[in-house]
Amino acid sequence: MKDLKNRLDLLELDLKKLEKKFKEEGLAGTPEEWHHVLHMVRKIEEFAIAQLAIRKYLEEHP
Repeated sequence: MKDLKNRLDLLELDLKKLEKKFKEEGLAGTPEEWHHVLHMVRKIEEFAIAQLAIRKYLEEHP
């Protein structure tokens, strides 16, 4: 769970950087920036799914 929290924190920082750029430059981000955000979200989703599967397995097999 600690790794997931760290990943979420990094994603939040990336989103804040993009928000700051939007305000300063009036842009909606480059395709490369959005691709990076999407990639990070997918990694977090995959990790969360794995964590939930492990937890369910451990609950069923004490």
